[in-house]
Amino acid sequence: MKQLVIDAGPLIALFYAKDPQHAECVAGFEQLNASKTLVLTPIPVVFEVYKWLLQRVSLNLAQQTLEVMVTQRYTVPIQKEDLSDLQTLSKSLLGWRGSLEDAAVITIAFRYRCPVWTINYRDFSPFRALQFWVPGSF
Repeated sequence: MKQLVIDAGPLIALFYAKDPQHAECVAGFEQLNASKTLVLTPIPVVFEVYKWLLQRVSLNLAQQTLEVMVTQRYTVPIQKEDLSDLQTLSKSLLGWRGSLEDAAVITIAFRYRCPVWTINYRDFSPFRALQFWVPGSF
């Protein structure tokens, strides 16, 4: 089965219709569903999406989105032992400004050996071994 790890950007764009990337992300999710691709959503990404929608849009949309993410996406928990990996990764590049959410996406992508779907590549670009998925591929 094909799988990928998703960052917060495509999820926010999917659920927030005013996002400039909304149409592209809707098409991307339709493609993933049609190809039966498993979308791995790290729990920290779930938190990030919820917080973004809560603070910038509405409590109602944040709660509706959370319901969908919990029931219709494959969420990947972060275990206590993963925290050490996240800490190591966050220290691995001098001056890297990525968040722990970014580190979780990277760690899970490497663990499952699958690509990442993101909108903002800035924090992922130092990790040359990462592969990325964009709508239209697969």
